[in-house]
Amino acid sequence: MTDGPAGVVAVDGEHAIRALLPGVRGGFPVGSGDTMLGTLVASLDAGEPLEGALAVATAAATANALVPGAAVYREDDLRRLRALVELSPA
Repeated sequence: MTDGPAGVVAVDGEHAIRALLPGVRGGFPVGSGDTMLGTLVASLDAGEPLEGALAVATAAATANALVPGAAVYREDDLRRLRALVELSPA
């Protein structure tokens, strides 16, 4: 479940994890939810654990919001933001 700047919570039946990127906001949120979902599903399908998949999906969604256009982002933004994602039990 996404909640914009308040982060995202994912539950897999065993874990409930919150991901947050505090203090980072973009002015172009269109497509961020699609980017989040697509990245999350692709990461999980590639075998990434929920925590890692959620972190990269959060970074991708936020990176999307930094540039105009739906479901686009800069790879350098994704890498930089991935290192800033905070994970915690939800």
